[in-house]
Amino acid sequence: MLGGNSRSRTHQRHVVSATAGACAALAVLGLTAVPAAADDVPDFRPDQWSLASIGAQEAWETSQGQGVTVALPGVSVDEEHPDLRDNLVVDTEFGGNGGDTDLGTAMGALAVGHGHGMDADGGVLGVAPAARLLVLPTGTDSSGSGSADTGDADATAGTESPGADATAAAADSADLADVIGYAVEQGAQVVLLPTEVDQDEDLQAATASATRSGTLVVAPAGGEDDPNVLAVGGVTEEGTLLPDSPPASAIGLLAPGAELSTAGPDMGQVDVTGTPYAAAVAAGAAALLNSEYPQLGSEQLRAALVEGAQQGTEGLSSLYLPAAVEQASGEAQDIPLVDDDLVQDDSPTVPVWMWFALVGVVLALIVILLVLWVRRSTKDPYGVEAERREEDQRLAAERAEQAKAEERPSRRKKGGRRRKT
Repeated sequence: MLGGNSRSRTHQRHVVSATAGACAALAVLGLTAVPAAADDVPDFRPDQWSLASIGAQEAWETSQGQGVTVALPGVSVDEEHPDLRDNLVVDTEFGGNGGDTDLGTAMGALAVGHGHGMDADGGVLGVAPAARLLVLPTGTDSSGSGSADTGDADATAGTESPGADATAAAADSADLADVIGYAVEQGAQVVLLPTEVDQDEDLQAATASATRSGTLVVAPAGGEDDPNVLAVGGVTEEGTLLPDSPPASAIGLLAPGAELSTAGPDMGQVDVTGTPYAAAVAAGAAALLNSEYPQLGSEQLRAALVEGAQQGTEGLSSLYLPAAVEQASGEAQDIPLVDDDLVQDDSPTVPVWMWFALVGVVLALIVILLVLWVRRSTKDPYGVEAERREEDQRLAAERAEQAKAEERPSRRKKGGRRRKT
């Protein structure tokens, strides 16, 4: 089994019929459920030692993963699980969602589970409860989860934790490299692989392309060494490596991976153990950091997780979110939120001398227009010249009339008497 998966116990949630009827009546009346109803909803968060171990609650004071997408390719998931459904997107581009959903549901809830009930007072929480989970199944069976009923609420049935066999069977039905590339195109900032990276060249080329795009790829440790993948190993609550753990040289980061309470079959919860679940915890931590510092690329994000860690067993880096947040803050100080190199100006370049010439022409036109306006506004502002012209015209007309009167000949009346000489 991958990463030393162990047997687990499944917790079942059953509500008394009278309580269910009361809740239904309240829903019909449009009333809000009272907190007393939470007594019938199991709360497994006190059992989630992983959240306390990595300091998740302290990191939640500034971010819970808002605006970040974690992609989970190659597996199916229970779309109706109350701890997961509100921030879950299932994309069936590469295969139907169905068949064995145990592995995908458990991993997804460890990364981004949001709990359920009033104010999420029941169920389990993931490391980044406000992040979005993009599930990209590659299977062809859509018949459902196939989980068996485990009995009444007080019973605990021994069921096997999801293992690597189901993962490999699902991943074989499609090219995982194409799914990773598709996840990056869909805007995933973190890609969580359900199985270790093998020696497939196409797969390693896809992880390299994702890294160049700023997407961090997280996978369980134990596969082929890939510098573009953060290989995560699991530890117990006591800090020791999981049984059948890969060697320390194959591990880039340690995270809780034993007896982790998470979403399980039949809308319930289950305790799981294995390196895939440790990788899911690390992926949730990466989502938290990316939400707080979106300007960080995949390499800076990985450095913050690894360098901002505590020393774990065998000298390996052990995930600790408060120190990782501080490390990420230092990484982000000199990185602007907008990369100026990515802002491209397609307009043609104008020579400097042409700019000066254009400015000169504009200034000359402004001066000419200003002179014309001043001359026009200052020419005979009081109308003196106009009155003078009118006066000259009137005098000229009077002189002309007088001259005509002087040029007329004097005539005598007919029949007048002549003066004797």
